[in-house]
Amino acid sequence: MKKVFYTYDILLTTGEWLRNIRMEGALEDNFPGVAVSFIQVETEQGKPVALNMYHIVKAELIRVEEF
Repeated sequence: MKKVFYTYDILLTTGEWLRNIRMEGALEDNFPGVAVSFIQVETEQGKPVALNMYHIVKAELIRVEEF
């Protein structure tokens, strides 16, 4: 089965942009319900970041890759 990776630029409520955030599956698929409000991602520098769905203002899809 192929894996699908999505890359986003994400604007947070703080005004900070997280660029080139790559994750397996679409962003909305990683927040399946109210109980799941955090997801772990990495910045383009490899720094781990826990994203909270309530702090995301906007997510721009950059690319989709299949492996």
